Amino acid sequence: MQPVHWQPPVDLSEQEEQIVKRIRRAKLFVFLRHHRHELLEEAFQQELAGLYRASKRGQPPIAPAQLALAIIVQAYMGVSDDEVIEATVMDRRWQLVLDCVDTEQAPFSKGTLVAFRQRLIERTIEVASQSQAFGARALRAALDSSPLWGAGRVEDTCNLVGHALKKVMRVVADQQGREMAEVASEAGAELVCGSSLKAALDRDWDQQVQKDEALALILQILYTVDAWVQQLTDQEDKAVAEPILAIAKQVEEQDVERSEDLERQGTCLKELHIDRAYLSSHLVRKRSNDLEIYCKAWPVRESKHFSKQAFTLDWEQQTIRCPAAQEMPFVPGGVVHFPKETCTSCPLKEQCTTSAKGRSVSIHPDEALIIELRERQQTVQGRAKLRERVAVEHTLAHVGQWQGRRARYRGVRKNLFDLRRCAVVHNLHVLARSQQLSVELQDAA
Repeated sequence: MQPVHWQPPVDLSEQEEQIVKRIRRAKLFVFLRHHRHELLEEAFQQELAGLYRASKRGQPPIAPAQLALAIIVQAYMGVSDDEVIEATVMDRRWQLVLDCVDTEQAPFSKGTLVAFRQRLIERTIEVASQSQAFGARALRAALDSSPLWGAGRVEDTCNLVGHALKKVMRVVADQQGREMAEVASEAGAELVCGSSLKAALDRDWDQQVQKDEALALILQILYTVDAWVQQLTDQEDKAVAEPILAIAKQVEEQDVERSEDLERQGTCLKELHIDRAYLSSHLVRKRSNDLEIYCKAWPVRESKHFSKQAFTLDWEQQTIRCPAAQEMPFVPGGVVHFPKETCTSCPLKEQCTTSAKGRSVSIHPDEALIIELRERQQTVQGRAKLRERVAVEHTLAHVGQWQGRRARYRGVRKNLFDLRRCAVVHNLHVLARSQQLSVELQDAA
């Protein structure tokens, strides 16, 4: 059945006014009570009702707007699902917001809350991938990050999927009375059956591109093994393999992002404000020509010899010229070695290098961007642009206060939902503070 719209009273009752007066801290409860009818307007409640399928069977669902408000308060207080149910009966602040003052029975069950949260997560993915409601618009983004301890995972995605696939090979081999290597060869999964998956992959794990290639290879083996399991003729073989294969698929579903949020929403970045740690990220490496990057450049190391800035790069000819006018070809991401014979006879050698092998210059993979950032940093306007990013650092600190340092759920998608929920709490706090400041300024005037 379709849920009813939640229509709590707008004006405070005498009992609610007494509760509001007693709330000294946690002022967000007061703000939500005063503005819940605005936050949960008719159009938004209609969208929430779309999470449910029309049916004539069963009992009418709990009003989704009430559940949505409970989920926001849950993030604000940092409590578990069980504690939410307990608070709706024992805590008058929760009752004030959820319109159930003096109730003796929780307005909804834990199962209802969990099911609604799952509906929200699924709906978020669906809307982002299908509706593109945000439209193709340019965004200004400022990035920062904070570590989040995992809820249970102690291995990365490659190892988790690889170990699950290896176990599939082992249980099928035991069931058939064969060697695991023989079964793995038949299934096309020899790579995951060695003593060390990372050693078999043999990648530079500090390079994001190589990490992505390794993950893509593991996922391809997962798809191959899945198809192989489905073709097994012995039902007992299939029965022992499918539960373990389901675990590998669950890891992939939870930890592997299908596509970026920006691509799902049909948006594009116009400006990107980052710190130096993001210079090697995919957002920078795969950026379009229209994207402007604002970041502090790596500092130039002071030395008695010529710095790299004393060398001139010709990007059209792909050559580098030293202060003595000697030219050498260069490749982004490579190292240029000037001939030792040339450096030995150079009159500027003492100012350039002490190496007997000649001067060498490292070229950053995105050297052109580094030069651009360094030049912009020398201007007043450029330094002012860099200061715009400070706000996101403060915001992240507040969001971290609500979310905590440890992941509440297992899986990227659920924790992404939790992060966005905490961002909603932060935004509501900002609105509440700005409204209070506005009232104080009016009173002072």
